[in-house]
Amino acid sequence: MKLTRTAPLLLLLVAPAGGAVARTVEKVAAVVGDNVVLASEVEEKAAPLMAEVTRLPDPDKRAARAAALRREVLDRLIDEELILQQAADLKLSISSEQVDSSIEEIKKQNNIDDDQLREALKGQGMSMAHYRADIKRQLLRFRVLNIAVGSRVNISDEEIKAYYERHMKGGANTQVRASHIFIAIPDGADRAAAAEKQAQAQKILERAKAGEDFAKLARELSDDAATRAEGGDLGFFGKDMLPKPIEELVFSMEPGEIRGPVRADRGFHVIKMVDRKVKAPKPLDDVKDDIRMQLRQKDMERQTKNYLQELRKKTLVDIRY
Repeated sequence: MKLTRTAPLLLLLVAPAGGAVARTVEKVAAVVGDNVVLASEVEEKAAPLMAEVTRLPDPDKRAARAAALRREVLDRLIDEELILQQAADLKLSISSEQVDSSIEEIKKQNNIDDDQLREALKGQGMSMAHYRADIKRQLLRFRVLNIAVGSRVNISDEEIKAYYERHMKGGANTQVRASHIFIAIPDGADRAAAAEKQAQAQKILERAKAGEDFAKLARELSDDAATRAEGGDLGFFGKDMLPKPIEELVFSMEPGEIRGPVRADRGFHVIKMVDRKVKAPKPLDDVKDDIRMQLRQKDMERQTKNYLQELRKKTLVDIRY
């Protein structure tokens, strides 16, 4: 988690009885219920992502990408604030001992000690107090979602069996690895705007097919914040893990092939097939728990998205940035 301390500030002059005094007042990026998200928070969280943006040669594209990144970050911060407000409504809290335990687990997973952790945080411009606050927010988020969303997720044995029959039985379990470049269609866009985005995706496809590095194009042009830094890499996956239009395209492709653009969800995808592997299936009893976890995670993501949309509908969210 890389953070910086840069923040846009607005100078405000006030004139008390003793004369004019300059005070620094931060810009408000969004009002969320009774709280605000500051522009400095957006800039702080966006800063690590801006390195790729600065390398774009076209100033218009650079400005557009920077604006899109800031909006992505702002949306995430709004979601975090909504969840934290829910934590307060539910009277949830995280103790210092729970934060300590989480940090110990992180150190164990990364095989580092206290001094190495402090050094890593120092390299990212983050204090231990700031890091602990971040961990506390993450734990609160997990607890809220576990209460509000976890109860909506129930994976039955029939669903597990159906998944096994579809993906793992019959002598083979096929998984593919692919990368993608996602071009988002803005909310409320008309046909002309959607057609413009499709044309943009088509040009990217042509550049990739002409030999330009796919990962580089993804890092520079993709609107998918989750995979952009990794060059659009989606990793290995089986069926039912991606939207149907993408899945049908990917599983019909050969390694090295690039195709698209295909529309799914909120935009257009240009896909590169990277690899395909086939493994002999294990018995259902051996993989039942893994399948349940996989299906639960997928449904949790869907239900979390729905839950956040519900929170936005019942909470005042005024975006000003």
